[in-house]
Amino acid sequence: MVISMEDRSALLRERVLVHAVSHDAEFGTQMAVTGPDEKRARKAIVERFGKEVQVAVCGHVPREVLPRRCDGQMEREPGRLQLRYAMQDEEHLHEIVVAETDDQVIVFGTICAPVDLPAPAHLVESPYHVYLDQPLGERVVIDAVSELRIPYFNVYDGIEERVAQMRGAS
Repeated sequence: MVISMEDRSALLRERVLVHAVSHDAEFGTQMAVTGPDEKRARKAIVERFGKEVQVAVCGHVPREVLPRRCDGQMEREPGRLQLRYAMQDEEHLHEIVVAETDDQVIVFGTICAPVDLPAPAHLVESPYHVYLDQPLGERVVIDAVSELRIPYFNVYDGIEERVAQMRGAS
């Protein structure tokens, strides 16, 4: 599905801004939008494109895509690299681009955040997985944002303590 300028203008008059459209054979067409009223935003998209479009309302204000430093990495199984990014509640991962050489795996992550997001408050580290062309082996993982080696983070180290802390906090 291609969104025309006419579609974008009509939606903008309803204060709905389309950020991304993706097509997936399994999940169909998905659209990420922002709008001051979630119900109104969903209704505007459905009226314009039909009920088969899945709508993700990403907040009430426009968003921006920003680079984000990767905080940790671990190969969970051969060729599946887990990367860790710290984000606030209103942020979500936008994209991770990976480039591989014989010696390195270079990752560039971007997040999507509201343009009016206040200074960093409570950050939560979240895991994301990328699939490599070949197992990591002895290659180092480099963050393209900071240009530094990404530290190894073993998700199993200290898991009992982290679970106990989370249970105590709830």
